[in-house]
Amino acid sequence: MRAPTADEAFTRLLEWLDKTSVVSFYCYGDSDAHFLERTMRYLHTFEAQLGLSVVKSALIDFSVEVRKHFSLKHSIALKKVISYYRGENVEQNHNSLTDALFLKEIYEKSRNEVVTECPFPEYQRGANLPKIKRRICAVKGNLKMEFSSFGKAADWVMSEFLAIGDKVNDKTKSKVCSRIMVAFEKGRPYCGFSWSVGSHYQK
Repeated sequence: MRAPTADEAFTRLLEWLDKTSVVSFYCYGDSDAHFLERTMRYLHTFEAQLGLSVVKSALIDFSVEVRKHFSLKHSIALKKVISYYRGENVEQNHNSLTDALFLKEIYEKSRNEVVTECPFPEYQRGANLPKIKRRICAVKGNLKMEFSSFGKAADWVMSEFLAIGDKVNDKTKSKVCSRIMVAFEKGRPYCGFSWSVGSHYQK
């Protein structure tokens, strides 16, 4: 059985939604908002575009609420928060359904919780922490490349893999950035490399 296309998925979502009530959609971090922005460009039907627009207009990044709830200076990984609530180290495989269930559990448990002492002191406001920097990784066998941004990764891909004579401009770079992001989000290889995104402290 094939997966529905984006047009089909957002059209069905629009049909399923209760049009008589206000709805909210929750995500954790900004990757979902970026995904919606990119997906809008590939939708063909008005119903699908409207369905996606409803989601986008009502999207709430719950990582911001978590940061406020625990009085954190920096955003904290979903895995750390769910591990705190379950009292054990929880593995995260970045499966969309699993992440959604994690977020639902965090939402429900944090609603009535009164925090008297932050369980994440290393993330607290006022802590003398170095800056957190994003790290884009491309791995193929024993070869590992790291970049400070998707733009830097795109520059490398264009220099290494574009055919001679291909146009190299901002539009090309934007397309390469999008393909790297999709490869990361979908867990698919791009240019023969597996892509991941992490963070590290800058000393």
